[in-house]
Amino acid sequence: MDIEGTNNSSKERFVECLTQQLSELELLESMYPNKGDLILCNKNIKDIKSFIENNSEYVPDNLDFTLNLFNNQFKIEISINLPSFYPEEGPDVYIRCNQLNRMQETLINSQLQEFMKTINRGELCLYTIITWIQEHIEDIKLSEVLPAEETSTSKLFDEKFSRLWVYSHHIYNKKKREKIVKKAKELNLTGFCLPGKPGIVCIEGETKDCEDWWREIKCLNWQKLVIQKSEVLECLENDRKFTNFEELQFQSNNNTKFSNMSEFSKFMNLNGFQSIFNELFGL
Repeated sequence: MDIEGTNNSSKERFVECLTQQLSELELLESMYPNKGDLILCNKNIKDIKSFIENNSEYVPDNLDFTLNLFNNQFKIEISINLPSFYPEEGPDVYIRCNQLNRMQETLINSQLQEFMKTINRGELCLYTIITWIQEHIEDIKLSEVLPAEETSTSKLFDEKFSRLWVYSHHIYNKKKREKIVKKAKELNLTGFCLPGKPGIVCIEGETKDCEDWWREIKCLNWQKLVIQKSEVLECLENDRKFTNFEELQFQSNNNTKFSNMSEFSKFMNLNGFQSIFNELFGL
């Protein structure tokens, strides 16, 4: 979340949310004290505390950490990212497990998302989520034993390509914009970033690379950043729409912070994405 445009009320809410996030993190650290159990992905605890104590105007990045658990024979890696206003907003949680194949992993993550919808907003819920994962991961393994002939199908699933459409309340910050472009190019992803308000990003490439890009970019502090739509591409060579990744410049003449939706609509239509444009903006 950029500090620009926020009022005192929003900042007070943000500080209260950050205080609760640190409290819950400390609880988890006491419950999982062994080295390697809980790993912070960004070393920003000091920045968060400084912001809470009003010693800094710098808005810290989201809390992002990984919890490594052993549950019977399962080694479970739980990636957790807390948005700016968690627990008022739900956390972003993703599970990986070395005993599950890709399709089983997808299944348990899908079930987890459904479970998380039942949790009341405003409640600290990470321990509830962790408990649910520990209770259900073995059921997924037992119920999803794939016959040998499905191995090739599973492999194909792993090799698929994706196109992600990401919607942001706004993309102003120069460092974030540079990070979006740099990370996409590092991973050989193609697409574009439309800065301004709203901000739109399209990335396309190998699914695992799209996931890596999303995992890193979502950790930056955003007021709102969501994957609005994801597409599966059967053949990247044939289905790729862009040849590189670039930042677009369609700014409104009246206000340089707002994106020029008329010009962006023309761009989307030219590239065969008019229906996607309508979905992005609920038209």
